[in-house]
Amino acid sequence: MLVDDERRKFLRLNADTEANVKRLDGDETLSVRLTDLSPSGCALVCEAPLSAGERLEVSISSPSDRIAPLVCSGRVVRVDRDGERQVVGVEFVSDAG
Repeated sequence: MLVDDERRKFLRLNADTEANVKRLDGDETLSVRLTDLSPSGCALVCEAPLSAGERLEVSISSPSDRIAPLVCSGRVVRVDRDGERQVVGVEFVSDAG
């Protein structure tokens, strides 16, 4: 389902799928739940603590072996607590520069 929000440049696609997040300032990879996706970023739910400004690599696998995973670099722009979990907003960033 597409969600239109006046504050955003792009439509967001609601999602409910597993993804992996690698911390670029370390070597830790976390399993997370992707909850929405747009050309400019995504929202995910995770149990491990993440901090605003943290650099990440988000990897979303395809259900088909013929399609390579979507891999994007990003940075955490928002962290909201939801009980034991965190809802994390990630803005995708260019690898160049």
